[in-house]
Amino acid sequence: MTRKLMKVAIAGGTAALALGFGVIPAIAATTDGTSSMSSGSSGPVSQTTTTTAEFDTSPNAAIALDSAPNIGFGANITPNGKTDMVYSATTADNPVEVSNPGLASGWSVQVKNSAFADAAGDTLKGAVLSLGAPSVAAANTGNPSAAPVADALKLDGTGTNALAFSAVAKGGLGIWDAEYGLASISLAVPAGQLSGTYSSTMTWQLNDTPQ
Repeated sequence: MTRKLMKVAIAGGTAALALGFGVIPAIAATTDGTSSMSSGSSGPVSQTTTTTAEFDTSPNAAIALDSAPNIGFGANITPNGKTDMVYSATTADNPVEVSNPGLASGWSVQVKNSAFADAAGDTLKGAVLSLGAPSVAAANTGNPSAAPVADALKLDGTGTNALAFSAVAKGGLGIWDAEYGLASISLAVPAGQLSGTYSSTMTWQLNDTPQ
């Protein structure tokens, strides 16, 4: 696919004297002569020129999902008291990062998760994973394309997709990150659970269309 960017343009007078001397009456002759030149002024002269730049995208180029976060909540007391518990994340190692080499389609990232389960197959019943709105920024300074957006979402382990990150058509060009702060990631767990180490698989899916 070929992208062509806009073209930018870039003036005497003379005097004579004769003298006579003696009894003969003096005869004096004078001649005044003048000449002038006039020239018209046409003002400034301008020219218009053209500068051309061409940028090409490989026909094999594709929008890519470069990374997504692994999230951890550490070790906690099993919630079996009078109140339900909400835990804040202790680790989140990567942003959701999407790179677009110059395609105009737009894009979106959806995410879903499986139920939290331990090695024995027991599940963390009723657990809901919440991701607050992340910080969105381009990997380079001054990226002029329309920025993608990312919203808060909740995942209940049923495998239902939620929209995480998206860019409109002709937007989200270059490399963009959605960074989740630890304080914005939480796991709500109702009291009444078995002890164990539980994990959930998060599936992040990139589509080359906006949502």
